[in-house]
Amino acid sequence: YDCNAGFANWQADWSLGKKVFCCKHVGRGCAGQAPAPLYDCNAGWANWQAGWAPGKKAFCCKHAGKGCPAPAPTAAYDCNAGFANWQAGWSAPKKTWCCQHAGRG
Repeated sequence: YDCNAGFANWQADWSLGKKVFCCKHVGRGCAGQAPAPLYDCNAGWANWQAGWAPGKKAFCCKHAGKGCPAPAPTAAYDCNAGFANWQAGWSAPKKTWCCQHAGRG
């Protein structure tokens, strides 16, 4: 038996024979043994943004609170507010920002 293959879900996927063999010979698949985590969320933490695969990011965000995407930045201006009178009512910085970021003004 390959005691590494399918270990992430050994309790459900392994046959009784494989569990007995792997427990006796490798110390894996023993009754009462919790399955190993899918990813080690401490490994590579210093460079997680570039070094972690998307699956590891999602797993570690959900289970360890690490590797979560940054919240989307909030808009500097509401380009819908006052749009009917944008030429006279908006400040110069708002006109510039809304033109560059929202295609308005």
